[in-house]
Amino acid sequence: MKRFLYTILPFLLLCSQLYKLEAQQIYTLEECYRLVDMNYPLVKRYDLLEKAEEFTLKNAYTKYFPQISFSASASWQTESLTFPFLPDGVVAPDYSRDHYNTVIEVSQVLWDGGEIAAERANIKAKSKIDKQEHNINMYSLREQVNGIYFGILLLKEQRRLTDIMLDQLDNEYERVVECIRNGVANDSDLDLIQVEILTQKQNVADVESRLEAYLGMLSLMTGVKIDSPDMLVAPLDENVDMEYLLDTIISAQVKRPELELYDARLEQIDTQLKYWIAGGMPELKLFARGGFGRPAFDIFNDSFRPYAIAGVSLQWNISELYSISYGKKAVKYNKQQVEAVRETFLYNNMLQANEKVSEVRRYISVVNDDSEIVKLMEKIRKSVETGVENGTKNATDLIHSISKEDVAKKQLILHKIELMKSLYELKNIKNI
Repeated sequence: MKRFLYTILPFLLLCSQLYKLEAQQIYTLEECYRLVDMNYPLVKRYDLLEKAEEFTLKNAYTKYFPQISFSASASWQTESLTFPFLPDGVVAPDYSRDHYNTVIEVSQVLWDGGEIAAERANIKAKSKIDKQEHNINMYSLREQVNGIYFGILLLKEQRRLTDIMLDQLDNEYERVVECIRNGVANDSDLDLIQVEILTQKQNVADVESRLEAYLGMLSLMTGVKIDSPDMLVAPLDENVDMEYLLDTIISAQVKRPELELYDARLEQIDTQLKYWIAGGMPELKLFARGGFGRPAFDIFNDSFRPYAIAGVSLQWNISELYSISYGKKAVKYNKQQVEAVRETFLYNNMLQANEKVSEVRRYISVVNDDSEIVKLMEKIRKSVETGVENGTKNATDLIHSISKEDVAKKQLILHKIELMKSLYELKNIKNI
């Protein structure tokens, strides 16, 4: 039986843990990022950008298809064709002054100097810019998610510490009752503890109200029901080496979406130059033209007749070459402007990162000091408890020591959460 129990017990514990995980979904900070990206209304705009690019590219590609045109005209002229010198006996034909023509022409581009390809490349570059601007807008939401997520973690810890303090006050209440029986305390000491218990219960109500508001905001942003702070977990373990993690983030390369935006703008500028160059190249095409009218190609026949013509045409607007040299200079200066904006962004990003690094290091030092303060306050509180039992201390001293210990613990928790929040803000600044 013992062997059977030892064999089945680990399995039962595992099943119990799996049941708890299924009963309550856990959301990490990264999972909240992903859910916000999926749920936020701006996501619909990204799909629209994809479709716009697709149809615009298809529209540009249609210039490679055979082009068909139709025209019709009717005209009347004041004079018609005459023959001033004719041999004797030859009668000049009579030509109508009203002319009619309907023409259908089909043409096929053989070579356009790369203009269509340059236009398609420009469309892709413009679409990439729009997408990167969208990504930047979505990325900026992470700062809001950080504030709400870590705010919930902080309130959760504050509530936990308040519950611990209430349990502690209940124990102290019983301790004072015993001291009253022994004649080393009086009823006013119990009143002081009762006042502190009521104050802490008010704090619990305040924390619960704020937690409800924060959880509601996070639920709206993620699109999922998050109704308990226990559904969120701290992104970093308390035992992690904060100094090592900080050094890792500092050494990482900046991967912000703004940098991809600048690359896309440079790409668009290059495609603009290719478009200008292609505009200065000749265009070669096949064409076929068919029509029906009066007169046709035979000007000596004044009747309605069909006619047709086919051939190759070359068109070259040589004056477009004048603008290429100016276009190259414009491209050069536009690219320099983009590079200047990139350098400014990286400089400001470096300043933000350095400021955040200093903040993280300050919190690391503060957390270490807070830990020592908590240990000392615990020793002081235990000493006061002993004094109350011996009659050398009263309830006022006890409440004072408990309150100071509670404040020290809450400061420690606050600074731990702020430390994690600052680390993730630093990660957000560099996008790693």
